[in-house]
Amino acid sequence: MLGLAVLLALTACGGPGQGENGGELHLDKEQSKRHDSVNTSREVPELTEDERKRLLSAVNREMIEAQNRLGLSIHQQLVESSAEPNVMLSPYSITAALALAYNGSAGMTQEEMAGVLGWSGMDLDEINENNRHLKLLLEQGGGVLLNVANSVWHHQGVMLQQPYISAVRDSYGAEVRKTDLTSSQAVEEINSWVEEKTRGKISEILDEPPNAAAMLINAVYFNGNWKQAFDPSLTVKDSFKLPDGKLSEVQMMQQEERFAYKESEDWQAVRLPYGDGRMEMLILLPSEQSSLDIMHTALWENELEWREGFAMEKVDLALPKFKLEASAELSAALEQLGMRAAFQDQAADFSRMADNGADFFIGRVQHKVYIDVHEAGTEAAAVTGIEMQTSAAPPSEPVITHVDRPFFFAIEDRDTGAWLFMGSVNQP
Repeated sequence: MLGLAVLLALTACGGPGQGENGGELHLDKEQSKRHDSVNTSREVPELTEDERKRLLSAVNREMIEAQNRLGLSIHQQLVESSAEPNVMLSPYSITAALALAYNGSAGMTQEEMAGVLGWSGMDLDEINENNRHLKLLLEQGGGVLLNVANSVWHHQGVMLQQPYISAVRDSYGAEVRKTDLTSSQAVEEINSWVEEKTRGKISEILDEPPNAAAMLINAVYFNGNWKQAFDPSLTVKDSFKLPDGKLSEVQMMQQEERFAYKESEDWQAVRLPYGDGRMEMLILLPSEQSSLDIMHTALWENELEWREGFAMEKVDLALPKFKLEASAELSAALEQLGMRAAFQDQAADFSRMADNGADFFIGRVQHKVYIDVHEAGTEAAAVTGIEMQTSAAPPSEPVITHVDRPFFFAIEDRDTGAWLFMGSVNQP
């Protein structure tokens, strides 16, 4: 089970309540009806096989690869800067939250965001249509439960522009809510929304009122059973070698089964399918003579090396059970990647979001991830919030893959190639 939330907060130079016209957002009856029905699980009919094939042929693979590359770039930044032993993130959630902000951006702000997101030269309607298709493809089928939710919370007195409301609602299924973002009640409302959308796996994204003009939030919840489950009776206490050489006791799951497998002199890789096999967890294990840090370098330089060319092999697999949570503020990483104007109160331009959006800038990008890997499968959740402020040959014997040292993982949708979650685990 896995969950993720991204929080994006927008701040306005004159204070969150001082829109140019002092207006408030009012939804008509049809809009309200649609708003009330958004983001509850499995409301839309399942895609037929023909519909799914049509969407798969239409989805822009270059955008998905750009999303994956952004995830790897942020992962690299966090590995190099974080003092925490484990780094986890959701490339999909981060991109979805930033897309909510991108729809309101203009000028240099939009240009820099497009460069970082890999959307340069693309029409906004094309971007939104592709993201809508990808959301549909990810949420339906695969024999797993995957829910994606988006929301835009604007401070009372901030008037969002109707084209912006329509875009985030129609393309991203976003709920648009008005509240007092200076109040403790807003904290309760937003945290309650996050907890609901991640099935209780992430209980809060805010610990105090954001005092922001708007909050843009994406939440992802994933729950999938292994296609070949581990037998709990075979799980034993075993040792896991930490980066400093010390040993830590873990609960080690075990099974011998045929899996997609690949190896080099420096690493082993195995893919563990969920459900009907469309979703997989990729485990990348450095060799005894290498390390996760050394493997990271190769991983960041050429991800195709460990993403393609797998063959079905009989694998003697040992994998630790682990339940982890991670939290990171991503502003510095995004700025270093080239998204600078969006964070500067005198340079940011979000004039296509609200009447006083030219005064908005991104205050912070908060990202939280939860993951629980056990014998039956994986449960995960992620939240991203953006705060807007004003201003080899087949062996005859089973391949031994014992994950008893630091490793990298990713949860991937094989049909689209989209990475939902990824992380480096030094201490499970």
